[in-house]
Amino acid sequence: MLSLAIPNELLHFGSPAAAMLALIPLYFAYTNFSSYKQAALLTGLNTMLVHLMSSFWLAFFKDFAVFTLGASALGTGVIGAVAGLILYSPFHRYKKHTELRIYASPSYRAFIPFRILWFCTVYVLYEWMKSTGWFGYPWGTVSSAFYRWNVFIQIADITGTYGVTFLAVMFGAVLTEGFFIFLKARMNGCSTSAAQGFFHVCCVWTALFILSFCYGASRYIKPMKPVKYLNTILVQQNADPWKKKNDNDTILLSERLTEEKLEEAKAAGEQADLIVWSEGCLKYSFPNAKNHYTYFPPEKPLIPFIQKTGIPFVLGGSYVQNHSPRKVINAAMLFDKDGIMRGAYGKNHLVPCAEVLPFSDIPAVSAFLKKTIGISAGWTPGDQYVFFDVPGRYSPAYKKPAVKVISLADEPRAAEEKEIPYVRISTPICFDDAFPDVCRPLAANGSEVFMNITDDSWSKTKSSEYQHFVISAFRAIELRTTLVRSTNSGYSAVIDARGNVLSDMPLFEEAALFCKVPVYKKQETVYLRFGNWLPHTAALFVTIFEIFMLALRNKNTEVSSERRKLAKTKKHHKK
Repeated sequence: MLSLAIPNELLHFGSPAAAMLALIPLYFAYTNFSSYKQAALLTGLNTMLVHLMSSFWLAFFKDFAVFTLGASALGTGVIGAVAGLILYSPFHRYKKHTELRIYASPSYRAFIPFRILWFCTVYVLYEWMKSTGWFGYPWGTVSSAFYRWNVFIQIADITGTYGVTFLAVMFGAVLTEGFFIFLKARMNGCSTSAAQGFFHVCCVWTALFILSFCYGASRYIKPMKPVKYLNTILVQQNADPWKKKNDNDTILLSERLTEEKLEEAKAAGEQADLIVWSEGCLKYSFPNAKNHYTYFPPEKPLIPFIQKTGIPFVLGGSYVQNHSPRKVINAAMLFDKDGIMRGAYGKNHLVPCAEVLPFSDIPAVSAFLKKTIGISAGWTPGDQYVFFDVPGRYSPAYKKPAVKVISLADEPRAAEEKEIPYVRISTPICFDDAFPDVCRPLAANGSEVFMNITDDSWSKTKSSEYQHFVISAFRAIELRTTLVRSTNSGYSAVIDARGNVLSDMPLFEEAALFCKVPVYKKQETVYLRFGNWLPHTAALFVTIFEIFMLALRNKNTEVSSERRKLAKTKKHHKK
């Protein structure tokens, strides 16, 4: 059910309604599990199956399929099994033979609300554990099914994606407990206290949902007026990454698409400020490749082409940071209007077991990998955040404040240069835009637009493209920052600070898009300031409860031991 709710080949943007009901069978199972072992095994199996059914396209990553799909499925199953152990903790205290007491005894009034809260909290913790860190994989989450409910997901600027997951999971748990209450009431086995406890938790969920909807509606209808624009051309080459032996054909195609779009813009009285090609569109590594691209492709060399347009470019390729030992980054490179490369950003979060292999920086491991699979290390992760300042243009409705600058600089900028509204862009590459831990620091340090470049074309599936899109769209909402996705085959789009698609291109087609990218005034959201406070709170709650239960268990053991000793003493005296 959860695999059907997540964006898939049938429902491209997923099904929020299916996601609200998807975890009901799992909650029902927890009320019937008989042991921790059973809970761990079946929860691990469940999470592994969700991963395999929703991310099956990882098997198309050529020779790395055994790692991308196999290892990630195994890892997801292990995390799910650990979550299963934690989830079962309060359920274990009241096994199946005590279910009658739970619903019939007034002393169990708080247990039903507690186990609902526990289930939701631990599931949020599970999604956070699987989505964070070096092995993090934020696909297959409940929140990714809710892009269609755009008003509802506006709470992401407070809670991140985890608030959406919490409310969805809570709905399923409440519905299941309501079914149990109804059955017990029909059999006269439900106390008034149990019904009252259930009623209270229903009221809590309803209040949270109404508050979330009202907040989302207020943010959705609130006017957001751009202060600047960045007229951008996005080029979608739709090149096959496995068959591309050289990049001459790809460059010539991209140049043709760029020229066509520049002509269209000129005819419409518009002028481009930036041109963006996708991740990995250049085969040869910079900075040495500058000479190569000065003369290639022979029909229309790249560097002279950039000079001819007179417009800055962002291009995806590789950049050699160090020659000995050799360190190469998956880079987004900025070329100025004169065709000079001004700098590069290295992808921070590499795809584990595909772009980078564990322990590959150790010489012995690197030599073994080179011998067995033909790869020694892979990419080197970027070690810093890089921003590109690109000349843009003010919004017609923007009223520039009266500003006087008294500069101590040796060479103050020319007066006309001061009038140019620069746009500070960051360029998270592919996988990067799925991780708040990458995008949040970029926004906190001044990024006004996320200019993502991606190549997911190897997947050959629509579900892969749309899943990546809906996951990344949350970054725009969380940080109230425009997100632009320039991809090789899709889903290329411009997403505003509410998560709405302003412009897009069809999947798996050669295309280009001219778009006026809106730049909004920077605002500090709760999520920008505090990050993943909700899963951290969940982790604290779970830890405190488990410590309390351990202390209570030890105390009960001591009491039982003392009682046994006292009974033996009395028996001895009696003899």
